[in-house]
Amino acid sequence: MSDLDEGWRRASHRLVLMRHAQAQPAAFGDFAMDADLRRPLSAQGRRSARQRGRDLHGIGFVPDLVLISPSLRTRETWAEMGSFFGDRAPDVQYVNALYETSAEHIRDVLWEVDEKYCNIIVLSHNPGIGNLVVELAGRAGSGSLLPALSLGFPPAAMACFFSAIPWNNNWNSEMKLYRAMCD
Repeated sequence: MSDLDEGWRRASHRLVLMRHAQAQPAAFGDFAMDADLRRPLSAQGRRSARQRGRDLHGIGFVPDLVLISPSLRTRETWAEMGSFFGDRAPDVQYVNALYETSAEHIRDVLWEVDEKYCNIIVLSHNPGIGNLVVELAGRAGSGSLLPALSLGFPPAAMACFFSAIPWNNNWNSEMKLYRAMCD
């Protein structure tokens, strides 16, 4: 077992940052304000989301809090991931501030999380979620960014971090990048 695997396994706080899976394009000519919010997952997006659920199950991630953008594609991504966490259902919250936002605003949402939550998954959108992953991975003392992250943060990409301190008190110095899945 590697030091990172051991760190992840023993960590008191785990954070998964994930971009929604691939969505269908908005209907041609649909210029309504909420057209982007109503975009569902594509068939490939559904397959990718199910795979991410299996990936999280494989690394033993059991969230106690799920923060999700209100868009249809993020909600469907969460639903397609399935019950990878077993019978310990997490607290699921839909957070308007996670839609079309910056890395800084996503971090603000995390800083508002109650300390009782130790294992959190955030489902959001680019560029904010990808920028936050790159920022945290770069500051986390993980050396150079993983090659996968240097290519961007595509749909269904996911990065897993761990820490010894609560997320609402974390200034990156205690955070470690465990794994990035960007395929």
